[in-house]
Amino acid sequence: MGELIIHTPQNEASSRYRYYNIFFKNFVDFIKTKFVVEEDTFFEHANIMSYPVKLLNTDSTSDLLECEMIIENKETKEFVVLSVSDTLTGAILNHQSNPLCKKILVAQYNQKIIDSHLRGDFSHKFTPWIYFPSNEYDLDSKYEKRNNITEFVDKFSFWGTSVEDRKILTHFDNQYFDGGLPIGDFNSYSDKLMKYKMALSIAGRAEFCYRDVENFGMGIPIIRFEYENKMAVPLIPNYHYISIDRPDDLIYDRLGERKHAEMIEKRFLETKDDESFLKFISKNARDYY
Repeated sequence: MGELIIHTPQNEASSRYRYYNIFFKNFVDFIKTKFVVEEDTFFEHANIMSYPVKLLNTDSTSDLLECEMIIENKETKEFVVLSVSDTLTGAILNHQSNPLCKKILVAQYNQKIIDSHLRGDFSHKFTPWIYFPSNEYDLDSKYEKRNNITEFVDKFSFWGTSVEDRKILTHFDNQYFDGGLPIGDFNSYSDKLMKYKMALSIAGRAEFCYRDVENFGMGIPIIRFEYENKMAVPLIPNYHYISIDRPDDLIYDRLGERKHAEMIEKRFLETKDDESFLKFISKNARDYY
């Protein structure tokens, strides 16, 4: 069996903070069935600061967040990076020219943004990854519960975090839209959300949100401007989600103006009574999840 070193800074506070922390733990356990593993998986301050990782192939350190992992091969010193960070970090960008860095998996993969940070012909090292729900929720039972609803609220809806940074929410007509307030606890939020015909998807710190994946799992169709970010398995507009073509003047959908809100409202009105299309989107999104 080969020997690996796995670096991911976790502590008691961070270990179950998000679903990706739980995933990392389970992933390490799985890798240990295939390899001899040296774990570098505890950092006392993981939930408040980055961890300076000392890699085998260099005298310098690499800062790693609790949403990131580096896996090294002890024999070859080759390594890969996995990141669920919503922003481009040192772990994502700083190893691109290192020949021992073989792959960098990026959850918030935006080709244009990554290309703007390339320091040579290294684009092949960066790969779209996956995104996660926010935590370990029973989305299967929520999916069954939604399937038993026979009449939905005739609006699209959004509750979330950092609503003050999502200016577009202030531009929707309340006859079509409900929400625009903090998310609250997940069970209360999800039970309310599933009663609506569709959910609005808007970028937060980055384009993919936990709510997107949770809505896929619950079978709630989401409506949004076409994604610019990519996942390992592509999300297809008007197949996995209800899509609006992204206008050239819209840089961040969360900062959209009234004219952009009207584009979403128009698409909502076009699709809200098409039960077969909504079921099609719901099934495909659930299958994707």
